[in-house]
Amino acid sequence: MTSIAENIPFYAFLDFEEKEKIEKSVQKISFSRSRIVNSDGNCTGFISLLSGQLKVYSLSPEGREITLFRFFPSSLCIFTATCLLKDIDFDVSIVAEEDSQCLLIPASVMDWIRRRNIKVSNYLGSVLSSHLSDLMWLIDQILNKRLDSRVAAYLEEEADLRGETVLRLTHEEIARHLGSRREVISRTLSYMEKEGLVRVRRGEVEIADSLRLGEMAKESVR
Repeated sequence: MTSIAENIPFYAFLDFEEKEKIEKSVQKISFSRSRIVNSDGNCTGFISLLSGQLKVYSLSPEGREITLFRFFPSSLCIFTATCLLKDIDFDVSIVAEEDSQCLLIPASVMDWIRRRNIKVSNYLGSVLSSHLSDLMWLIDQILNKRLDSRVAAYLEEEADLRGETVLRLTHEEIARHLGSRREVISRTLSYMEKEGLVRVRRGEVEIADSLRLGEMAKESVR
């Protein structure tokens, strides 16, 4: 049985009445891979991820996608309830990148708790500050990194997360993650393959030289 106390990060800050309110209202929900979790600013509540992986992304007017954040087990996703965050209006969507299980705390319950519990309110503020820092890092990457460096960094991150060097990734998936176009990613991977960093096959990218790939990931715009 899922332990609410162990899987809600701010549970220790709650008093008896608040704990009782959460335990009566929290829902365990599942999302299959590629299912949309939230979009169009829907304010469903806060999600605590038990297993799987969620991605928060934004779409340009032209339909180009860029990944803003990724959430892993034991993390709290606040972007399913941005209506509760003062002066914050994120036009983002959230999708399950893997089959995922979550605990959902309804928005109305979270609003009631944060208004009466300063520790929870401060905790949510610190989570938001952390996400803002991550977003500023992403902007820095886009402005100050060459695309091949960003591709290298993404492949390196995926290899670390999956614990393998053969990554089942399409050029389109990489392009969506980085906010680029498939044909641009294809050219970049072709260049990296000629340099001996990767081997590219249909639906797969194999890391051939992790050391040099890591060096490329750290390179800035010249």
